[in-house]
Amino acid sequence: MLSCSSSEIIKNRLYWISDVSPPRNRPNSYFICIDSDLIYKPFCYDFGPLNLALTYRYCVQLERLLKDPRYEYQRIYHYTSEKAEKKANSAYLICAFQVIVLGRTAEEAFSPFEMHDLEPFRDASDGECWYECTIKHCISALETAIRLKWFDYRSFNVKEYEFYEKVENGDANWIIPDKFLAFSSPSEKQHNEDRRMTPEDYSKIFRKLGISTVIRLNKRGYQPERFTREGIKHHELYFMDGSIPDSEIIRNFIDIGLKEKSVIAVHCKAGLGRTGTLIGCYAIRVFNFPAHEFIAWCRICRPGSILGPQQQFLLDYEEGLKISRCRPRSLSMTFEEKIKAYIGDPGQAEKLLEAKKHNQQSDSFKENRARIPSAHQRVKSVSYEIPTEGFPSQPFRPNLYLRRHGSVLY
Repeated sequence: MLSCSSSEIIKNRLYWISDVSPPRNRPNSYFICIDSDLIYKPFCYDFGPLNLALTYRYCVQLERLLKDPRYEYQRIYHYTSEKAEKKANSAYLICAFQVIVLGRTAEEAFSPFEMHDLEPFRDASDGECWYECTIKHCISALETAIRLKWFDYRSFNVKEYEFYEKVENGDANWIIPDKFLAFSSPSEKQHNEDRRMTPEDYSKIFRKLGISTVIRLNKRGYQPERFTREGIKHHELYFMDGSIPDSEIIRNFIDIGLKEKSVIAVHCKAGLGRTGTLIGCYAIRVFNFPAHEFIAWCRICRPGSILGPQQQFLLDYEEGLKISRCRPRSLSMTFEEKIKAYIGDPGQAEKLLEAKKHNQQSDSFKENRARIPSAHQRVKSVSYEIPTEGFPSQPFRPNLYLRRHGSVLY
């Protein structure tokens, strides 16, 4: 008998379960737990959803496990604790698996979780957040992205994703593949403590990716000529950090997107708020991508995107309000967010950049320590080989720990 915090995903085969402690003594069963291994790196109070690379890695591992003849007659349980953030991310992952691998609709994938109390995700700002990004928004976003061919499970290049997302390699992510790349503002100097790249560094990458246009949304730092002399067009569409764009900026951005046949790279200071918001306007208008879903998609592609009043702004934009009057609704915002919508949130981008730098430095430290596994790990962890094409040279061995009869390792 399953507990009230359980869901059957594949009849008599795959289950999701959340409890205070790991279940035990269930014959012919295997349990997996990724709570300590596939981890969201917060900017502030945000806790998910997990990014596209981690979503992909989970799907690869679970699909391989289900196809492994050694476990053909075993029931597979994805166990998670009752901590709100762990529970939400694990539910998101197994719902994403259903959409991406099993080909189910978002409605079908989420139906086993309708009765569960799952914490909605929030933005990466340090203020109060009234907008709720739900798990259903996230998996609906995946469904729409797959339909638009923005994501292909069989050809997704996880190595490229994880390489370019690092600050020292560009801090860049595809939001609309082969159309819009989001990245953080280039550094004016070659050697800087933030490890950010210069326009000349970016130009080399952009040529490889087929990018011939850059749009800057933040204050002028580097000279545009540092891109244009490399054969890359440069546009300026400045608006304040943390604020929302006016009608002229939106119109100009969409016009550039429609006229330019090549790929466009967009940045503000951190490449998260203003960048995600304007790409969202384009996606909503040109692709009819629902605003709720786009906010989720943008955060799956590039965690931390679209903050504060920018969330409600995209919802209002979708509703077809006149762009010049498209402002956050008074009932949906705190007083603080209303102020930010008009005058911005000075220093927000710097906080986000600092958080990302700290998270990635922490990851590097953990990776170095993890190179020599403990005796306990060597004996008891189970790893599955996965296709090498598109993956880092080092084999991926997440701690999807498995043991017969219900024992769970962490």
